[in-house]
Amino acid sequence: MLLILVRPYSWGNVLSSGRKLIAMGVASKYWQLYRLEGSGQCKASELSQARVFFTTHFPQLRNGVDVPDIQVQQELLKFRQESDRVSSMDRDRADLCLLCFISWEIERVCAYLEARYGQDHHFTRQELYPFVLDEQGIYTNSSSQPAYQSFAREILQSFDIDQSSLSTWTNRRVKSHIELNAFLLQRGVYLVSNWAILNDTSPQQLERILGEFCHLTSQEVADNACLLSCYHQIYLKQRLEERQAGSRRRCQPPTPAQYQQIAEIFSQQLGRSFSAKSVALEIQNLSVCLRDYRVLIRGGQVPTESWEQMIADHKHEPMVESRDAEDTSSEVDEFLHHYRQELLACLDSCIDQVTQSRIHRLQSKKQGKTKSEQFLKALNLFHCQGRSMGEIARDLGLKAQYQVSRLLDLKAFRADIRQQLLVELRDRILELAKNYVDTRQLAALDQNLEILLDEQVSQVIQEAESDSHISNHRPLGSLFAQRLCGQIKPGKPENFRSG
Repeated sequence: MLLILVRPYSWGNVLSSGRKLIAMGVASKYWQLYRLEGSGQCKASELSQARVFFTTHFPQLRNGVDVPDIQVQQELLKFRQESDRVSSMDRDRADLCLLCFISWEIERVCAYLEARYGQDHHFTRQELYPFVLDEQGIYTNSSSQPAYQSFAREILQSFDIDQSSLSTWTNRRVKSHIELNAFLLQRGVYLVSNWAILNDTSPQQLERILGEFCHLTSQEVADNACLLSCYHQIYLKQRLEERQAGSRRRCQPPTPAQYQQIAEIFSQQLGRSFSAKSVALEIQNLSVCLRDYRVLIRGGQVPTESWEQMIADHKHEPMVESRDAEDTSSEVDEFLHHYRQELLACLDSCIDQVTQSRIHRLQSKKQGKTKSEQFLKALNLFHCQGRSMGEIARDLGLKAQYQVSRLLDLKAFRADIRQQLLVELRDRILELAKNYVDTRQLAALDQNLEILLDEQVSQVIQEAESDSHISNHRPLGSLFAQRLCGQIKPGKPENFRSG
């Protein structure tokens, strides 16, 4: 069971707090380049010329030390902007550092697309890499222009640091890559939000689509065309006003107030009363039909389930946004996805570190080898098989269950993992957050994030503690137990390794 770790309003509260922070990263991203090997696998390779250049110009930023990405990228871009005052070699090396960073971001987006859509639509990140990871990190002539313009170099050439962060710009360019999108379309994935689809469809187009593709009655077609027109009067009108005012953000879901306004106009037009919730559901259903239509006419695969049945099913569901739509465009949703991934990675790492530390401590004592093997076996029997302390004592050849409790010392074991998890997760989330907000918005996150993570990590540990009171001869169900059992192999201490 995976926790919903950050409530949207909690994240908003974090962003609206006081002190400013600088987004941080790791130095090695500026000298390690993700590229494809002959086997088709993706691997980060060190570029020695980039590392020498970076450590020469940023001696204070060693690997393992937090790196202020915005400041570093501003300095590296100066070599490109001030070409008349710097050597071509320095300009090339600065570009290589930025290209390395871009390659890491490209790999991150491919991993996200696989995690979000891969299983349901039958593709892996390895199938995405050839479209977007074609940078080799080598200049082939003295004019500093490579014989082949890679996708990463296109991203760098088109990047404007005054408009967005390099992470955000790379994310957008990858998701708008023509060939990658063509591949995803073949798998039934269309990387455009519901709201952009609705904005881009006229009522006249909708009438034809609903009649020919969705096979609705003439009255249903007329009602839906009216609904789209009402949607345009409220949502699209306000969206265009935002763009004219200089807003560059993606289409966001309609607000409750906008849904209410649409419902009021729609009710007047049809002479019947519609609630904001019912209108939201109808708009969602409409976007599902339009999405499937666009996938189909572009040569992609659409669900085999009939649209009419899908509409009937949706009417019994609570109001939710279409997963194939707003999940892609909503940065909050994407942030949550990466956040959950970071939690699992950190939890695995901390379980490994604390368990290894406990094993080493036991091995340093009298009969340490036996004790460490008993500890590892007891962990497995308790968490992965749901055995009671008394049963474990008999299996280990101990006289009483209190000896098992003392050997495991689960309270201290979980407390150590909790403390380590807070430290590691905080650092990772601070780095992750830089991809979703700029430095002017990232305020007082250090203090508030600790409070938020303390709540979430405590929930993970409390769930594990509550789960530990149930002995049913089955694996314990908590997230903590699941991740522990995914790593542990009964037997010798050296068999415990994180996966």
